[in-house]
Amino acid sequence: MAVLALPALAEIRQEVSRGVIVTWTKPTINAALQAVEDWFEANRASLGAAIEAAAPAAFTAAQKKKLVAYWLSYKFSQEK
Repeated sequence: MAVLALPALAEIRQEVSRGVIVTWTKPTINAALQAVEDWFEANRASLGAAIEAAAPAAFTAAQKKKLVAYWLSYKFSQEK
């Protein structure tokens, strides 16, 4: 379990809270962010393996990271 450092938690909390009225407490948002971190770290290797299985030796680790980042950005921009 990778633990998010306090500066990272503060930065993410500020971004999530920007421009909205929040109804959660710091411990609540910290717990939610840590859950996302735990999920991501638990699934990171299998995601890399899935990309590798679909396109063997086609992408470097940095390219896989960029591919996933752009996919996430696209996916979340499509949700209304």
